[in-house]
Amino acid sequence: MKIFIFLLLLLVPVWAQPTLIPTTEIESVRQEKEPFFLDVRSAEEIHRLGTLPDYYNIPVEELEQRLSELPTDRPILTA
Repeated sequence: MKIFIFLLLLLVPVWAQPTLIPTTEIESVRQEKEPFFLDVRSAEEIHRLGTLPDYYNIPVEELEQRLSELPTDRPILTA
């Protein structure tokens, strides 16, 4: 897992480093920047806890193999 995180950081430009957005600001970000909502939880977690419309699911253990499915032209918000 440490190697994956290291490689991911090498692929992400400095300007694209993760930013924490308070829950209270998600709606304004949604309206202003049209983000891509990525849910990295497992199918079991989604079944147990639910999800929101418009969230795209890629379980974190599959993320490395599925990076090509993520957009590069808009912000990505994760759950």
